[in-house]
Amino acid sequence: MSAIRIYRQTLRTFTERAGFLLLLGILVFVPLGLIDALANHVETIHVSRVSDLTDLATAALAVGFVLQATTSLLGEVFYSGAVALTLARARHGHEPTLGEISRSLSYGRLIAVDILFGLAVAVGLVLLVVPGIVLFTWFSLAGPLVEIEDDGVKASFARSRRLVRGRFWAVLAVLGPITLASEALTQVVLSLSHDAIASPFLRDWIGETLTNLALSPFYAVAAVLITLELRDSAATGGRARLANGPASRPED
Repeated sequence: MSAIRIYRQTLRTFTERAGFLLLLGILVFVPLGLIDALANHVETIHVSRVSDLTDLATAALAVGFVLQATTSLLGEVFYSGAVALTLARARHGHEPTLGEISRSLSYGRLIAVDILFGLAVAVGLVLLVVPGIVLFTWFSLAGPLVEIEDDGVKASFARSRRLVRGRFWAVLAVLGPITLASEALTQVVLSLSHDAIASPFLRDWIGETLTNLALSPFYAVAAVLITLELRDSAATGGRARLANGPASRPED
């Protein structure tokens, strides 16, 4: 698997499906950015004033925290899962609608995979960085596999590890730079919006939305394309071993 070829396929796929990917992104990330901005606005209340809050305000603050965490997770889950379903079914000549996608997503398993993946990478990064990079690469295909192969949570991690084996550096060379670019772009967009937009609320909303719209499609498409290619390669290798195995045995 060539990293350069995956980049080219990602760009070509994005160009061919830009309308759908951007529409899906707008439907997901515009309201997601709004909720994140609202939650950030609520968080500006100074900790020293917590004792002065009414019960209703305290409850609203807690709800804001929960909403921010939940919607952020569901937004990313919906988007990556939708891209996986779309590209996998398009290979068989079927273009699913947004309604079909929303009804078909395995929300529970995807959320579990996202939580475990995030925790594993975070803990790995704390442990001298290198383990985090390794875990990120090994398990980066677990999310798409939930939708493409209908795997369970544990099985999707194990399957991702098997597919990445022998392709570690190629997978990292594709998904690593996109992830780093996303973090850098986030800082740039937030900095520019800080200078251009006076309202902190609008600044957060626009910054979060633009960042997600800019790079989430590229990461999702690249991860799905890698998953599909490595699945095909594994299947071809398996068929070749079955075909050559009996022939290679010496006769009794």
